Amino acid sequence: MDERESEYDEYDYQLFLKIEDVRTMYDHVCYSIRMWPGSPARPVEEQVYLDKLKTQLFAMIADYNFENG
Repeated sequence: MDERESEYDEYDYQLFLKIEDVRTMYDHVCYSIRMWPGSPARPVEEQVYLDKLKTQLFAMIADYNFENG
């Protein structure tokens, strides 16, 4: 691990979003996954990250729908 990576490990951020923003981000992540050019054009880790982010955003939407549906 280089110095720059360890520097980023020290930070943890919080982001407050409205449900409309979460839905927009989810749609964009889904689009990015569909349009992802694949390796070696883009790193494989990027697709793994997008899949994880998609799952997390979907969980937020499902939780909102359950609580407010």
